[in-house]
Amino acid sequence: MTTKILLLLVTSLSTIAQQNYINVPSADVTKKNRLFFQQQLNFNELVQSNTTLDYGIGRGFEIGVNVLGLNFNDRTRSFLNNDSTDSGPYNPLVLINALKRIELTKHTSIAIGSQAGINFIDNKKQSGAGLTYLNLRLTDLMLKNSSVVIVTYYNSLHYGGSGNRFGIWVASEVPITPKFHLMAESVLGENALSYSSLGIVYYPFERMPLTLGAQIPNTKSNAYSIVFELTITPTSN
Repeated sequence: MTTKILLLLVTSLSTIAQQNYINVPSADVTKKNRLFFQQQLNFNELVQSNTTLDYGIGRGFEIGVNVLGLNFNDRTRSFLNNDSTDSGPYNPLVLINALKRIELTKHTSIAIGSQAGINFIDNKKQSGAGLTYLNLRLTDLMLKNSSVVIVTYYNSLHYGGSGNRFGIWVASEVPITPKFHLMAESVLGENALSYSSLGIVYYPFERMPLTLGAQIPNTKSNAYSIVFELTITPTSN
């Protein structure tokens, strides 16, 4: 593996995935007996795929699976993995996720979420990776259908790479028109998760938003990227 490819592995994105703005979990919960699907593609020197599938089990709970950090190098026409360099997250990762949302008021809720799993590489070193977070979510704060999320997260070494284990994040989505929303977020810290993102969310259909955005690194070890996200969501709670 060349030094350049190793550097790309170390700096490749490790998207925080459940139901997301881009990186920050939105604290939305899938309706009981419904499925939620989200596919994210990140473009820089690599093309990275991050996939989420969740199932609503009621009472503010959902469970699901994530496949994160599936990296493809178009120049070499090959998939890349990291299962040894701790300065970057291990990838690809296969994780089980779970989330519980608690409604405090009509427009205020908290959500506790977690993801845990392993890197999936045949005949290679496998190691555990995980993320846990607590979100405070406010809705209709400035405009109807707007949302703001803030609070804290914990990431393991093989999930977020070297750097801080605890951090904070903030995110917001504000409607410009019924079909176009503006999204902004920032994951603060010094690890592979540390990005600020700006994007436009377009709703060609009510339950199928498309997001196009840019990720700006909050630490010099991360890389700039363009993000495309397809979401298919059932009727919200």
